[in-house]
Amino acid sequence: MRAKEVSDNGHIGRRRLLNVAEASDYLGLERDTVYKKSRLREIPSVKVGRALRFDIEALNRFIQQHAIDTIE
Repeated sequence: MRAKEVSDNGHIGRRRLLNVAEASDYLGLERDTVYKKSRLREIPSVKVGRALRFDIEALNRFIQQHAIDTIE
């Protein structure tokens, strides 16, 4: 299932872990940027054996924590 199939509630089907391509689509970043930010521990990631995966719930928390509030 591809990241383009994100539902209104932010979940990609029933899957919780995304691969690099899906995470880059979800975050709107280039794949190389996702690898770099993961390596620098700027975005949360999970190693499953040799595979790099991204927990969609952790990515959502990351997005919320780094959102810039508007000036009222």
